[in-house]
Amino acid sequence: MRSLRPAVLAVTAALFSVSALAAEHRLRPGQYEMKTEMKMEGVEHAIPPTTRTHCYSADDVKDDKKLAQGGEERSKDCEMTDMKTAGSRMTWSMTCKSGTKGTGEMTYAGDGYDMTLNLETAGGPHGPMKMQVHTTARRTGDCAK
Repeated sequence: MRSLRPAVLAVTAALFSVSALAAEHRLRPGQYEMKTEMKMEGVEHAIPPTTRTHCYSADDVKDDKKLAQGGEERSKDCEMTDMKTAGSRMTWSMTCKSGTKGTGEMTYAGDGYDMTLNLETAGGPHGPMKMQVHTTARRTGDCAK
């Protein structure tokens, strides 16, 4: 049992070091390729994934709200609330003027991120619709000048 003690202490120290680094880590500015997949509850056919690119500026990566919005003000009709950041993980709630509401979670690391939105729309002919939007992004280089 005594021979395991140094190994356990070393592993514990390493885990604390990784956690400290993750808490200070932010997304790097640059050009990112984002692949988005959507699943809608009750829809049998697969919705094809989409891929797009976006340039995140130094200002974008400093602002959690801009990160969650994809660096754009595309969600002008939606209010993001209850934003929390812990290390490299960010969560939030959102409510839109259209009646759509939901939650989001984003985990980021220097050269990419993984984001999931769980949304419920006000409804269509069959009532409210639930959907999940999942985006993975990776840095492909510097932004074009």
